[in-house]
Amino acid sequence: MNKRQRLSSNAAATATPLEPNIEASTDHNSPPRSSDASSTGREEVLASPVSHRENVDVAAIMPLSPASNRDRFRASMMPAQVTCDLSNIIVEPGSRFTFQGIVLVVFPASTNPSRRHVLIGDGRGVVGITVWNAHVNSFSSETVGQLLVVTKVSVVVHNGTRGVTLNKESTVQFNTLTDHFATNWWQDILQQRAVSAILFCDQKDNAVVNVAGIIGSVTVEQKTVRSDARDLVTIKLVDRTGVITLRTWNHHSDTFLSLVDSPVMFRRVRVTSFAAQKTGELFDGSGTILDKSAFPGADDLAKFWSE
Repeated sequence: MNKRQRLSSNAAATATPLEPNIEASTDHNSPPRSSDASSTGREEVLASPVSHRENVDVAAIMPLSPASNRDRFRASMMPAQVTCDLSNIIVEPGSRFTFQGIVLVVFPASTNPSRRHVLIGDGRGVVGITVWNAHVNSFSSETVGQLLVVTKVSVVVHNGTRGVTLNKESTVQFNTLTDHFATNWWQDILQQRAVSAILFCDQKDNAVVNVAGIIGSVTVEQKTVRSDARDLVTIKLVDRTGVITLRTWNHHSDTFLSLVDSPVMFRRVRVTSFAAQKTGELFDGSGTILDKSAFPGADDLAKFWSE
């Protein structure tokens, strides 16, 4: 026996046949088939999805990915939701977001086209949102303080200020989530201490604070707002450090005239600037709560007013 015959004999003796070699019996001109059962099933589905008895969706097996590296990067960085702080949002053309926040101010509606501007806050910031057509009547003074949930909104920039606008695909609804961070912020304001007059001047616009003092005077001035005559009620609130000016368009003056010379606390007041002076605006509906009972500092205010 020569050397080649001995090597062949040893190889045959050490081999352990597990199953017949199917590929060896097939035609050499036919394409090889994989022995992996899962791989074979995948190839059959991709080759003829219509004939597969379960009609497997090819797109579900192999979802489309972004076309370029830039698109993949943008998709990974794009948030699904935005807060009321829009300063760091990357604005991409055609991007849609989900938006949530507390309704703070509902401005009068306009026509041609029908639209309304609304201010929304969540403790991180305050942003304006423009609603159109069918959504205009969804907002009123009764919706102030409610959690607004809007889908498929766009971030727009107008005169250097970022805002949110709705489109035809947007949905508007009001939610009662008690554990939402915006709802917690709105409710927690009621428990905060009142801001004194000297510190009120340092507050940022659109901040929501509590103020307390003696109602020194209540005046009413009639204004024309979009061809409508409306009463502007101005309240002077006095404490040991100064005077805070409060204004409201939707409260009757009789509510405050009977409280002149009395200590009161206004819970939830929006800070604004008017004629280069910090003023406070009362929220509509149940947004601002008037506390006439015993509150922290009430006795000291009464003592101050009688000195």
